[in-house]
Amino acid sequence: MTLFTEAILVSVYANSEALLICCAGAYAMHKQIVSPPDLKSFSKVLLEVFFPVFAFSNFRVYSVEMLGKWYMACVGSAIVMIIGALMGQLGAFILRLQPPYSKILILSTTFGNCGALPYVLLPPIVSNWKRVNANPEDALVEGFAVISLFATVWTMALFFIGRPYALSMKPQTAGTAESQAEAEGILRKLRAVDSVVWCALAGIAVGCVAPLRDFLSDRAEGPLRFVGSFASNFGPAGVPLSTMILGGSLYMGARAEIQRRRATKAKAPAADLEERPPEASEEAAEGSQLLRLSVGAAFIKLLLMPAISIPLLVLAMNVGALPEDQPMLFMVLVIQTGVPSAQTALALLVSAGLQKQAGQMSIVYLPMYIASVFTLAALIVVAVTLSDDFNISAS
Repeated sequence: MTLFTEAILVSVYANSEALLICCAGAYAMHKQIVSPPDLKSFSKVLLEVFFPVFAFSNFRVYSVEMLGKWYMACVGSAIVMIIGALMGQLGAFILRLQPPYSKILILSTTFGNCGALPYVLLPPIVSNWKRVNANPEDALVEGFAVISLFATVWTMALFFIGRPYALSMKPQTAGTAESQAEAEGILRKLRAVDSVVWCALAGIAVGCVAPLRDFLSDRAEGPLRFVGSFASNFGPAGVPLSTMILGGSLYMGARAEIQRRRATKAKAPAADLEERPPEASEEAAEGSQLLRLSVGAAFIKLLLMPAISIPLLVLAMNVGALPEDQPMLFMVLVIQTGVPSAQTALALLVSAGLQKQAGQMSIVYLPMYIASVFTLAALIVVAVTLSDDFNISAS
């Protein structure tokens, strides 16, 4: 099997599995097995239960030595977000987007889906990538740990920088009491999400203290190994759940857009020569802005950002900043350069009461996630090919 054929197969298997799980979520919504309130409840369970345990479970592979090799995951997370913010700002200027569309674009390009999609892509990548499948369990845990480091920096940035930016879209005429109540609601949601960060940091701390790590690890058969066993078995169940939630959310967005278009046609004037009302002109202008927003967000997130970020990774490899004995670190960083936008940014708008802007963002996400099936496939091919060029292999 040639290198290119192997790269194609790894990519096809990884994306097909993620797509099928998304389809399962969409099917559950279509058949009304899961309702929109159910989707909210599942999201809450995912954020408050599964993801914190999952983030902590990576303590088994953390150590001072490994963090010295994986620090590029934290650096890479910050760099990817900075590039996304700058490209979003530039894109909003070039596309002449007006607020709130310009701010939606910047949120979309800055914060990518750095957790759910990479988590679900890694298992089939590991199973089919010859550089790591000799010891798939270790490779998978290492890959998940790198994602956790990347996501820790991402989460802090989203909720300390992205949240105030999202709230800036809210009209300033709102009453003080209402704004305060909404802020308290947001803080309650932030505490749930922040638990993921705290658990990730706890996992890092435990992993860096070898006696404590072995005390809790099922691998070392420590006295409290049931803790490590529980975390490693329970936490990863959140990966398919998060992907199903994504599929259900995309289905809801597509259905809402179809219903909106039907309602617009039903309200259209019967005669072509009839003068268009002002509302129709405003709707046409909004449609134009939304179209430019959708195209711009997909182009920047899926094409432009990888085109800028991957050469930076190659440069880091050439100067020795990126170790050559960490193939999973390299694979995760390549994938992170081109993931579509994050659902959590959408949740911020919903929690702030910005339902219209949240609906607009969900419309932007639908074509982006469909296109990402092909662009992520190309990125995986690039990662496998570059790993051979640099002879990246596990130590």
